[in-house]
Amino acid sequence: MAHDNHDDHGHEHGHDHGEMSHLDAMEVRVRALQSLLVEKGYVDPKALDLIVETYETRIGPRNG
Repeated sequence: MAHDNHDDHGHEHGHDHGEMSHLDAMEVRVRALQSLLVEKGYVDPKALDLIVETYETRIGPRNG
């Protein structure tokens, strides 16, 4: 009796890989660090969002 190999994730199947399954390794690390810093109370998530938005729209490489 032959068994199919279900370890290949190149096909559709009935389970979700979670919110971070589409992220690359660096994005996963950034999210993990951000979550830890917010959880410990070291940073405010709204302040981080403002800093990121500022660098993306006002300071970034295209602006200077």
